[in-house]
Amino acid sequence: MSDLQSVPAQIPVVIVGMGPTGLMLAGELRLCGVDCLVLGASAMPQNESRALGFTPSTLEIFAHRDMLGEFGPLEHVKAVHFAGIVISADHLSSPHLPVMRYPQYKTEAVLRERAARLGATVRPGYTVTGIQECGESLETIANGPDGTVRVRSQYVVGCDGAHSTVRRMAGLAYPLTPPSVQMLLADIEHAGLPNNQFGKKTPTGMVMSGPLDDTIDRLIVCDFTAEPLERGTRVEAKHLEQAYRNVTGDALPPGRIRWASSFNDASGMAPSFRAGRVFLAGDAAHTHLPAGGQGMNVSIQDAVNLGWKLAAAVHGWAPADLLDTYDTERRQAAAELLANTQAQGQVFLRGAEVDPVRGLLERLFTVPEAASLAADEVTGMALRYDPGGDAPEPVGRLLPTKDLRLPGGDGPPRGLLRHGRGLLLTSREDGESASLARPWNDRVDVVAVPRPDEPDLLVRPDGHVAWTSRAAEPLATALARWFGSES
Repeated sequence: MSDLQSVPAQIPVVIVGMGPTGLMLAGELRLCGVDCLVLGASAMPQNESRALGFTPSTLEIFAHRDMLGEFGPLEHVKAVHFAGIVISADHLSSPHLPVMRYPQYKTEAVLRERAARLGATVRPGYTVTGIQECGESLETIANGPDGTVRVRSQYVVGCDGAHSTVRRMAGLAYPLTPPSVQMLLADIEHAGLPNNQFGKKTPTGMVMSGPLDDTIDRLIVCDFTAEPLERGTRVEAKHLEQAYRNVTGDALPPGRIRWASSFNDASGMAPSFRAGRVFLAGDAAHTHLPAGGQGMNVSIQDAVNLGWKLAAAVHGWAPADLLDTYDTERRQAAAELLANTQAQGQVFLRGAEVDPVRGLLERLFTVPEAASLAADEVTGMALRYDPGGDAPEPVGRLLPTKDLRLPGGDGPPRGLLRHGRGLLLTSREDGESASLARPWNDRVDVVAVPRPDEPDLLVRPDGHVAWTSRAAEPLATALARWFGSES
């Protein structure tokens, strides 16, 4: 085995899974100066489109990390949808418009290059067969191109998808709700399908279609009248043709099927996202109806929440309960995700009996406040981690950038958290807040932003606000709670 392909015998963090979640986590750990190993079961990067874009909450995080330029040109849309009911993006609390038609394999390529550039060790073609406790460390056993390897680490993170091996080995398996509908999904060349990117409901089902590029269309079809395919059944042209005809009354235009799959609305989440030194993230931790493309985005945000906290533990400055907050915060996010996707499924993937509810929602979304709530809910912008007590807004939320301007800037700021450190936004570099934060200057950057009548804000490395000067809690207490003891 060459040095370029060797697997280290010991490393602080082992990440199992080479999808967007694992690759994002690897980049986050390296950004914070922690070595990590990513083990992927597949020997080659996948080239399937799967998830097709980014929600505004993910774009906020990419902007904070100054990563947006790495994705190249992005196609933004000026709307979101709740169960196919279109809501103008004007109602979003983020300045970032949703991104469509950006296939998952491109996302993985960007995140893989970032992780490698930052120094992560990424090794495809390794299947994990065991995780053993060894005193204060773990030993991960995997079979790869050159036989069996054993790697000691402080932590293991399972980012290995819905059928997670790590989840099973950690004893964190969970039941799913029984599926009630099945959807067929395919990428089809030269089909010229109608552009129904937010979906169309008919008496017999739902169909969603639209171009991925000049030659490939994405099709999702749910036939209310069909019996679900047995698990493991390969989706073929005949299945797609029958479902499309049943739902639309038309023949499916001919074209070459590049990739096809099926999914359903079964949902659930792990009883805990942590078992000692083993963590779960992404689809390994939660399963849901993929409504509105939220799954990959929430999974990436799992990685961003966990990365800096693991790094703090490895570096030795993490407060005692910091790692536990990953479980509490991301289980909250997952619970909200399951709730909103289940609600969308009930409204979008049922028959005429739910049409009155759908009609009511359409009328409600003409009320700006209701439209804003729904738009933020399906894009992750409504998430507010429980701040405890009576902490005022925006504590617990992503740093609100819609109206935030830096000196000399002509738009929302980018790169405020590019180094993976905390941030104190204050009106004066020589003010009281800046002085109080000085003992944490190896973990928290101070940025002066002239903002008359606006409070100072302490922001965590993942972009969520931890403190405001309007809070009763002293700044020093918040610094110690999230960033440990003074240096």
